[in-house]
Amino acid sequence: MTHDCRRAARFMTFGLLVLSVMFSTFAHHSKSMYDLDKTITLEGIITEVDWGNPHVLFLADAKQVDSNKGSITSWDLEGPSPNSLESKGVKSDTLKVGDKVTVTGNPRKDGRPHLLLLGITDASGKRYAVVESQ
Repeated sequence: MTHDCRRAARFMTFGLLVLSVMFSTFAHHSKSMYDLDKTITLEGIITEVDWGNPHVLFLADAKQVDSNKGSITSWDLEGPSPNSLESKGVKSDTLKVGDKVTVTGNPRKDGRPHLLLLGITDASGKRYAVVESQ
């Protein structure tokens, strides 16, 4: 293989690597599964906390506020990264299993009990804005 061919092959390999990282990053951070035009409020009890990258995940047995459904359901509450939450005052020990919370967020379009978190209010009434617009 000539020097120019090896250089072109390295350039193409590097380009493909960069593109694959970009596509996987964008695909992972897509919010297309959520109804961003709809915001709901849930009240419930934290049942699990998964504090880690790329997103913090809280599980809660909760029911929708002002809903005729009224049944308690196990919800996945997806937050941003730990660093993002910490910058907004939510630390790894702020919400613990057994804590009562009220949360707002965007539900999934398919109706599954999974919420993209926008805001959290703890049992003492302290409110945490998870996103800038809250």
